[in-house]
Amino acid sequence: QEGTELFIVEGDSAGGSAKQGRNRSNQAVLPLRGKILNTYVEELQKKKNGNNKNGSDQRTKALAKMISSNEILTLINALGLDPKVSEIDLKDLRYGKIIIMTDADVDGSHIRALLLTFFNNSPFNQLIENGNIYLAQPPLFKINKGSKTIYLKDEKDLENYILKNSKF
Repeated sequence: QEGTELFIVEGDSAGGSAKQGRNRSNQAVLPLRGKILNTYVEELQKKKNGNNKNGSDQRTKALAKMISSNEILTLINALGLDPKVSEIDLKDLRYGKIIIMTDADVDGSHIRALLLTFFNNSPFNQLIENGNIYLAQPPLFKINKGSKTIYLKDEKDLENYILKNSKF
């Protein structure tokens, strides 16, 4: 697990590029097909009639919802974890770093938010608390200027680049 990385990428095309650029000895790529299920589960609240919901019932429902999705089940299995346990044994985790690497567009942001929502649910939130979850920040723009290539993170960087390099 030490020094190993799993890149969760958006789709087969990104997966192909990521696979070409990885170090096979310690990096793996898991392409997701489409958006994953929204696994948000509301915190335990008192019902209007004053009864408390049972915490284990909530966790059971949340876990059932998660493992009903093939993409999430594939992700859990790729991590080397058991989808049916209520507590993760970090010794079972196959990767030291789990890196979410989505496109720098609206769909990529949505997929990143859905993945973070998944990892924020118990028992997978242990991975966040343990420092296993990372976000890669791909650039939104690529500029070729002669033989030089420049990558720019967002519109603000592009604006600054244009202002700095325009000839008035």
